[in-house]
Amino acid sequence: MRAVMLRLLPAIRGLAATLGLMQPAAAENYLCHQQFALCTSAPCIPQPGNPDISICVCDVQEGANLATVACDTVKPSTDAEGVRTVYSQFALTQFEQGKKGLKCESGTPWSNCLNKICTVDPANPDKAICACDVVRTGDWQTAGGDCDAATCKTAYWSGALLADSRSNADFMMEQLKITKSPAEACPVPKQ
Repeated sequence: MRAVMLRLLPAIRGLAATLGLMQPAAAENYLCHQQFALCTSAPCIPQPGNPDISICVCDVQEGANLATVACDTVKPSTDAEGVRTVYSQFALTQFEQGKKGLKCESGTPWSNCLNKICTVDPANPDKAICACDVVRTGDWQTAGGDCDAATCKTAYWSGALLADSRSNADFMMEQLKITKSPAEACPVPKQ
């Protein structure tokens, strides 16, 4: 009986993970120094024909950024046709520029762009078009929406789960020796 249970355990774990009953292990953060797409406040739309993917227009940046996979895995490249590929990473840049974090409730659609592949726009090399995952669970945060909570229900902003957003900011502050967080929350609307 014990041998049968030991053989079934991996299948049971796999089924539990698929059904969302088990949480994956926390991702490891890496500090990368390379060109990347910054999607912190990116507007996104569902991909035609695939409601699980969103297309986001992000800023192309160079410098320190956070990945949850090894930096070599998300290294930018240019193919033989001249098409430039970068990956969406996290940085505090837009918060340093004054954007604020808008908290949105679970059940509203958002786009998870971290570590996702992007194509640099050949007509505008300051922008990249990224294919991100559409998510509808968990309280989340975005630097998009100009603090208008109504946009949580209609836009597919690039965002992050609240806990991930906090830990990503903490990691970047620690790595870059920043003592005061530039990430501020939107004011709470009066009721």
